[in-house]
Order: sequence, then structure tokens, then C-alpha cells
Amino acid sequence: MDRSRYVLLNDIDEIIMPYKHNNLTSLMDVLQQQHPNKGVFLIENHIFPKKPFNESKWGPLPRWRGVPGFNILDRIYKEEPDRTIYHPHKMIVQPRMVQQTSVHEVLKMIGQMFKVPPDVCRIIHSPISTPTQRPLEQLHVDTRLRDFTEQLLPGLNKVLREAGLLT
Repeated sequence: MDRSRYVLLNDIDEIIMPYKHNNLTSLMDVLQQQHPNKGVFLIENHIFPKKPFNESKWGPLPRWRGVPGFNILDRIYKEEPDRTIYHPHKMIVQPRMVQQTSVHEVLKMIGQMFKVPPDVCRIIHSPISTPTQRPLEQLHVDTRLRDFTEQLLPGLNKVLREAGLLT
């Protein structure tokens, strides 16, 4: 960790997605410049539930039909978090400024925390299932992940071929 500028603390079904930058490096460069005494950046979680429709509305990916799992590019509807109740954040931390963490909080640190506004960066959380299914009218369209389709697809297709899931 001595060589890492930042460590992302998120789950496998979560993507920390910048919304005003094209990559996390440029986002963190700007955040660090604006907040030089901050060593912990809290990122708000936004759930992208299983699509509320039965068929895929997007995708040039018919060759993926036999691949197990789901296509995260189909998850374009997000739930707005209820900010009147506690929601744990995920974190981007500078390892040299953090002494002890739990899953969602820093327990001991040098420096301060900064809550990153959700219009700057948020978590795209694509759980396999959610306890409740909100009506479509209560969901918001968010296609930010699709901005990276051209960069994602070649690598994904290569991995799927190497795993024997694509021919």
C-alpha cells in the first residue's frame, strides 16, 4: 500500500463512477487539489435495481445470451436514496492518512473526511436482488456507465472468450 495513492473500498457489485470526469485519476487529482487536508472521500451509494422490464432494451450483445449473470449496461434505472435515513457510504482513501477502517467508516485517521457530492461521483450499485421493487415512476434514468462501452466491451469479450463462455 506504500505505492498506492488511493485505495477504493467498495464491493464487487459496485462501481465508483465519476460523473464530471472521464476517469478516477482526474477526479481524485481535482478533489485532492480542492481538499488538500482530506484523506478520506465518502461516495454515496445509488442502487440500480434489476430492470423493471422483462426484455433488454439495449445492447449489441446477442452473443452474450448464454453467458450467466446479467449485463450491467442494461441497468439504467436508479433509485434516489432516502437521505432522511442513514446510508453507509463507500470510500476512496489515501492509505498513508488512514490507520484503521471498518467496512463503511474510518475509525482512526490523520486528516479529514470529505463527502463527495453525488453529481461529481457516486456508486453504481447493481445488486442481484433488492428487498423491494419501486415503480418505474420512482426511478431515474442514468446511463453514465454506457459512456464507457467502447472501452469496456473489447476487454469483456476477451475475458469471456478465454473463459470459454463465448465462441
